[in-house]
Amino acid sequence: MDFQEAVNYIENTGSSGIKPGTEVIKELLGRLGNPEKGLNVIHVAGTNGKGSVCTYLEYALLECGLKVGRYASPSVFRYLERIRLGGEDITESDYADAVSEVKAAAEGMEFKPTGFEAETAAALKYFADKKADVIIIECGMGGLEDATNVFDSPLACVITSVSMDHMAFLGDDPEKIAVNKAGITKKNTPVIISRMPRISCKGREYDPALILEREVGLRGGICIRADEDIIPAGFNNPLPGAYQKDNLNAALHVLQTVEERLREMFPDKKISHDIFIKGISKAAWPGRYERVCDDPVIIRDGAHNPAAALALKESLEGDERLPEDRRIHLIMGVFKDKDYMEILRIMLPLAISFTAIDLPDRKRGLPSDELVCAAGNVCEELGLTGKIRISKADGLYDALPAVSRSGKSGSDISENAGSAGKTCEIRDVYVVFGSLSLMQLFIS
Repeated sequence: MDFQEAVNYIENTGSSGIKPGTEVIKELLGRLGNPEKGLNVIHVAGTNGKGSVCTYLEYALLECGLKVGRYASPSVFRYLERIRLGGEDITESDYADAVSEVKAAAEGMEFKPTGFEAETAAALKYFADKKADVIIIECGMGGLEDATNVFDSPLACVITSVSMDHMAFLGDDPEKIAVNKAGITKKNTPVIISRMPRISCKGREYDPALILEREVGLRGGICIRADEDIIPAGFNNPLPGAYQKDNLNAALHVLQTVEERLREMFPDKKISHDIFIKGISKAAWPGRYERVCDDPVIIRDGAHNPAAALALKESLEGDERLPEDRRIHLIMGVFKDKDYMEILRIMLPLAISFTAIDLPDRKRGLPSDELVCAAGNVCEELGLTGKIRISKADGLYDALPAVSRSGKSGSDISENAGSAGKTCEIRDVYVVFGSLSLMQLFIS
């Protein structure tokens, strides 16, 4: 099996249906010799912030000289970034080899694994074969029945901010979603709960962190609330965005929790708080309040649910690098199953213009015509009609103004940006958001 054959297998296996729960993935792992049993795992669940916390942890542990694996699917920029080892993406040949083993093991199973189950098994087999020291695993969705929930005794579990998303699968209120996320808890395992806001839903106010604390206790876990700020004074968070403070704080609580155990497991490595901080200072996580251009200012953020939109709004309002008299232009594409009306309610009051675009995945994406109508309805609801210019564009670069090549910052911007011939002033700020899949449209 070559790389493309492996990708085709992952994308097509299990297409006949999904069997809820972890029974299928556990059978598959058993056929592979249970590679998950010998892995030292930090397991991360949550609605928003999982990727950022995983990034902080990865860079911190790499700095200690540990062989660190990381698994998160789907990918955002590169297909192979979903499986990483030693700070590098898995190679095409290693990916093909791991998937080949999974395909062979799945032969004869009554229920074929889904793509996510098969790829999760391939990642765990790869990490076991490569003898990874520590692996950081990100839940795909939820926790209790997620295909990653197969570890008997992780080093630690982490639950980042919980909010309303994937309600069709996880439940229609914050309590049900939080209970599902807490399903990764294992007996006598530390579970670090990030600081997170309360949520109003259906006329009730919920405290997800309190719900998580209760559930962790019921499951026999050791609950650690990351309420205390342990970020070193004066530390410059390498990941921009106001919301990253809580993610960084949660990661530091995780590292503080596992530090002594890691020293016992790897006495030949340099494992200390200072080394963790040094590693974190090098962290990079594209697509999260990332300023990709300075002339004009273009910011991309994968915010795709109301909680993430609120965090994006707070970051824009508190960004001292932006002009005080900023004029914000929103460019948005979104999946049709997201709460895009609430996202619009949060973001539109900031803007002088709104441009709807189609996502690369036209099947799952909300058509731009419908997003334009939704924005118009929200403007009318909020009394913003006539104050915001609403339109649609054929693509991201038709929605952006001309870009100064010398003004680029971070990721490169395509040469065809600004094909619509827009002009802008220094106080114009363009914000591209609504889906992580939009981030792919920026050429790195």
